[in-house]
Order: sequence, then C-alpha cells, then structure tokens
Amino acid sequence: MKKGNNNRGFTIIEVALVLAIAGLIFLMVFVALPGLRASQRDTTRREDMISLIDSVKKYQQNNRGALPNGTQDVTGGSIDENADSNSWAGFYRDYLGENFIDPDGEPYNLTVSKCDGSLESDCEVNYSEEPFPNGYNIAIVLQASCNGERAIKSSNPRKFAVIYKLEGAGTYCGNS
Repeated sequence: MKKGNNNRGFTIIEVALVLAIAGLIFLMVFVALPGLRASQRDTTRREDMISLIDSVKKYQQNNRGALPNGTQDVTGGSIDENADSNSWAGFYRDYLGENFIDPDGEPYNLTVSKCDGSLESDCEVNYSEEPFPNGYNIAIVLQASCNGERAIKSSNPRKFAVIYKLEGAGTYCGNS
C-alpha cells in the first residue's frame, strides 16, 4: 500500500482570498447603508408632504373650497391652542397635530406665502435656501402649482404648491 499526501486543509492563500472577498462585501454594505437610510427618510418625507396636501384638501372640503386665511409662519413645535380655526395655525392644530414630525424627530414648520406675478412665472418662495434640514420648513405657496422642483403662478386661487428640501438631494414639490 502506498501512502499518499492527503492534506485536507485550506492553503493560506485560499483563506486570505475568502477574507478579502468578505471584507469587500462588508465595506460595500457599510458604505451604502447611510445612503439607503437617507433615501428611506426622504421617502417618508414625500409621504408626509402628500399627507399635508390631503389634509389641506380635506380642510377645503370642510370650508367650501377656501384655504386657511392669510400668509404666515407656523412653528410646529409650539402650536397655539387659541389660534383661529380658519388660520394656518388653526389648520396645523386641527388637521396635522403634534405628530406631524420629520423622520429625524423634529416638528415640521409651515411657511405660507402667496405667489405674485404673472401667470406661469416662477413664484418667490419665502423660505431659506439653506440645505437640508433648513429648519424643517415646508413652503406652502398659494395660488401656485409645481413645475419640476419649483412653484409657478396658477390662475386658480384655490391651488397651492408644497415645497420641501430633501436630505438626499433635490426638492419635493407637490400640487394640490
């Protein structure tokens, strides 16, 4: 009987190759994970903006098509319990409530302005051009509709656009 060389283990090169491949996979997941989380938060923000638009439409249905009165800033973290129910602060209190918060846990703020100028021209949005989080400010532009990421003047006084800066990139603009 002839005795052969029956080594049944792995060589150091094979082990190093498997560890290198596992390290590359781990690195790819580690690098991609924050971007995936930001994308997931932006998806939630888009859903929140759609919910805001639906709430304003519900307000309009309950008030013969009218929007809340005036143009004002509403700070979500300090809702005035005595606010007029026909104002934007009253709308925030009655239709959105204290649970209308960004995925980061901060309350959204509303900055309401009216689009002035000629039909189909760009509207001046009254909120800072700072990058995200921009104070978690949602711009509501009255008598406007969206054209891409910007609001343009609409002939319908009951139309409005909702604009919000996103964490990942770009701006969400939603129509009524």
